[in-house]
Amino acid sequence: MTLDTRQFFMAPNEVRNPLSIANDGARIATTNYWQLPFAEQGMCYLSGNAGSWRLLLPGINAEAVSEFHSVKRALIERSICIPGHFDIVALDGSPNPYCVSISKAMIDRSVTKRSCRLLIYTEDGLINNVPVKVRV
Repeated sequence: MTLDTRQFFMAPNEVRNPLSIANDGARIATTNYWQLPFAEQGMCYLSGNAGSWRLLLPGINAEAVSEFHSVKRALIERSICIPGHFDIVALDGSPNPYCVSISKAMIDRSVTKRSCRLLIYTEDGLINNVPVKVRV
């Protein structure tokens, strides 16, 4: 796995067509995220609502989609690789679990310590719903 360290200087709410997410409780009813440049470039987004987190994984990240599709638990913590980011870790029981790092600009609310659910979405819809522990 190679570490992608592309930097973007605009948050989703600063682009010409701002990010829109319509909620159905903890679930996402609709979103335009998949049509935004961030998703087209493979950047993930973390959104919170109704006490849960929702991870939006663009299909271009096939490895991440595969890993998070089958995971049973997850962890959100400050990144150990990239300052100012958070890691979303797919806890699969292996000594080297898969993770994605997300800039604070790609998270729509404050990350606080708690246990809740992580709903994982691709453009095709919800692919997994797992318990997540948030450590900050």
